[in-house]
Amino acid sequence: MKIAFWSNIRKRGGVTTNMACIAAISAISGMGRSVLLENHYNINNLNGMLLTPEKISRLRETGQYYNKYGIEYILKRLYTGESGNSLIQEASIPLLYSSIYYLPQSYIVNKEVFNYEFELVHKELFRTLERVAEMVLIDTESSGNASSMEILEEADIIVVNIDQNAGTWEDYFENYASLAQKSVYLVGRYQREYNLNLFRIRKEYHIPSSRIGVIPYNMELQEAAREGHILQFLNRNYLKNGYSDNRYFMQEVKRSAVMLRDNILNDRNTGLQRKNGN
Repeated sequence: MKIAFWSNIRKRGGVTTNMACIAAISAISGMGRSVLLENHYNINNLNGMLLTPEKISRLRETGQYYNKYGIEYILKRLYTGESGNSLIQEASIPLLYSSIYYLPQSYIVNKEVFNYEFELVHKELFRTLERVAEMVLIDTESSGNASSMEILEEADIIVVNIDQNAGTWEDYFENYASLAQKSVYLVGRYQREYNLNLFRIRKEYHIPSSRIGVIPYNMELQEAAREGHILQFLNRNYLKNGYSDNRYFMQEVKRSAVMLRDNILNDRNTGLQRKNGN
């Protein structure tokens, strides 16, 4: 299942953080294995959230960070005709006891070359990734570059990462309404005391509760993301019972992960019904 995490706004959508949270909670709760990748480089990318500085340094020292691992390596190997599950497993970094495979990027990204190679082999890439994991989660660049357009077109589900600004919602429905049919929504850095809260969003934009969730703003999460400890933070807080400072945050992240899982199952069932002619 191909799931694009995307936003119509830059920086404020929380795309990367939201995707890391959903992948981690899905893995910890046994909802399925996932592959994580991104089609762009930015300063707050998955590398920094999922890998500690020490881990990144070790990979660089051995040369593996640039030469063995990552999406660029896979694209080049697929372009030369290589295929198979082993390629993904060799070129990815396993996390959370191999319940997550992460395909990192090097810091040297030529967008034109990436888009060209992606265009040539993206269908084989997605087929290969879907054989390895139940969910292929793609952190998709907001701007309409070539690979982003391909990803949004190919995705089975688009997770629209959005904020609590009415203008952002109006921009989405005015300019991206064509995506709505296969979209679910995540309100990132959510604060329930804001005027445009979840209840009002659902009411004003006619979004059923089954297609929207929130990732509450949390200072500890932001710090963990900056230090490369986001998986440890979520794993540590997952089973905490009773009162804790992060209880509300964890409840909502779990609900959002279940929301996405239910939409995945519905999409699969609908696809099977179409295939069987029902």
